Amino acid sequence: MPDTKIEPETLMIISAAIAAYLGKNVRIRKARFIKDRSSSLWSLQGRVSMQGGR
Repeated sequence: MPDTKIEPETLMIISAAIAAYLGKNVRIRKARFIKDRSSSLWSLQGRVSMQGGR
């Protein structure tokens, strides 16, 4: 997937979702696809922390 580009519309949707969640405008500086879809314990803990931390 290194040659796959993320469409500008997709980045706008991601930005809008983050802005709605945080309550302020955000700027996406860099986005990329993740090669390995398996979850590590570190990434799982990060998601739990972000989603349940409020």
